[in-house]
Amino acid sequence: MKNPSGAKQEKFGSRSGGGSSHVRYDHLRRPIKIEILCPCCQKRAIASDDHANQDYVSVGDMSPNWEQSSFSVMCTSCMYRGKNVSYDELSEPFYQIKGRGEILWAWNLAHLEMIYLFLSAKNIKGHQYEFYSTYIHGDWKKYKSSYLKAIDSWLLKNKLSFNQNTPNHNQSNQ
Repeated sequence: MKNPSGAKQEKFGSRSGGGSSHVRYDHLRRPIKIEILCPCCQKRAIASDDHANQDYVSVGDMSPNWEQSSFSVMCTSCMYRGKNVSYDELSEPFYQIKGRGEILWAWNLAHLEMIYLFLSAKNIKGHQYEFYSTYIHGDWKKYKSSYLKAIDSWLLKNKLSFNQNTPNHNQSNQ
């Protein structure tokens, strides 16, 4: 998937000096459902990993289909359809929001919701994307009020809301 910020993606973990306590970072994960910009009309398209176990939210690099072209892409606005698309061939994420620092991006609405809750200092325990909170960018945390306002505006402009999302998310603020 194309990196929206254009920044060089770095490796983390023990292979790059992160220490043995950071084994978690040596393995990559990606969601099985990613919302991207349609290659034709630049509106929202849904990319689904057809070979991943649909009982899970994400797939890891140890999965047999990690390197395969296993995504189907379907635009929600035009007639674009794609089959057997690899992760590297997917276009930029649909959820890209400009705040004070770098561009905030999310794989899908549920991922954006988790980022929003995290930046709002709300409990994300039990959220299906809780695992990814470790990777929230420093700029997003540093300028959280700017990003929270930008997310609110972006959702309103795009007629989206979090309440239509994530039935298995515990929304308590304990």
